[in-house]
Amino acid sequence: MRAIRVHTEGDARRLVLEEVADPTPRPGQMLVRVSAFSVNHSDLLGGGRGGNGATQPFVPGLDAGGVIEAVGEGVDGWSPGDPVMALVRGAYAEFALAREITAYRPPRGVSIQEAASIPGVFFTAWYGLTKWGRMAPGETVLVHAAGSGVGTAGIQIARAMGARVLTSAGSDEKVAKGVALGAEAGINYSTQDVEAELLKLTDGKGVNVVLDSVSGAVFDATLRALASGGRVVSVGSAAGPRSDLDEAALQAKGQSVQAMGVAGDALEDPEQEAWARMRAWFEDGTLRPVVDRVLPWQQAEEAHRLLRDRSVFGKVVLTVE
Repeated sequence: MRAIRVHTEGDARRLVLEEVADPTPRPGQMLVRVSAFSVNHSDLLGGGRGGNGATQPFVPGLDAGGVIEAVGEGVDGWSPGDPVMALVRGAYAEFALAREITAYRPPRGVSIQEAASIPGVFFTAWYGLTKWGRMAPGETVLVHAAGSGVGTAGIQIARAMGARVLTSAGSDEKVAKGVALGAEAGINYSTQDVEAELLKLTDGKGVNVVLDSVSGAVFDATLRALASGGRVVSVGSAAGPRSDLDEAALQAKGQSVQAMGVAGDALEDPEQEAWARMRAWFEDGTLRPVVDRVLPWQQAEEAHRLLRDRSVFGKVVLTVE
């Protein structure tokens, strides 16, 4: 089969479309003929590496959409030809292996290209808000980076679960789009004082839950505007590393900071029940995939550049042709 592999030469990384061995499903696995896959920021950093660990070169990619080609021993409820979207390791390929427990039936009315944009970011937002953020209806939730995949998912999920949603982005245009997705208000962290604006929007009380994929100075300002008992879930560091945490200050106010990887919990401890709830929301229009553009997979380097330059709102999907 053909696959796009990451080749690392010193500090340089190249994406190369080349022939590799066909994968074979083991017990509990399914072979997916990939029609489309989407790009996550973790792919830019070497995540989603096809189960190859540190071995070079490797196939990146977490999100795949396509049809079942074959099923391994012990797989029930799936047959060749079934449409599927899945969390995998190594999605940048004509075929990918998916565990049965991380394969999901696409929602009605959602194309396979849109479905390929869903798993990584929606499960990341779901686990970040519910498991680690312990979000409750009526709380004020701040979803940073409205234009990111996790941001677009987090805004919609938090609103669907009854939270008051605030958001942020690095441009007025992305802030406006975040509000259009369901946030009550937004902050341009490139031009506004994040701490002051958050305190103003919460009447000085601060925010209860934060889903943060920006980090850097934005993270520090957010901590200063965190409510007593507030929880910050960090899922990325687009703006650079955080400063050292003041543990004594966190403890004094009963606050917490939790780091998690993109789709990490879903890959290790998947909840089909969570997907059943989200799927119903997709089908009734409460949630929707946000796809900025669709490109042929030969343009994978361009797709990575677009994400690095923050030139997209939502996900970039690549089609296998």
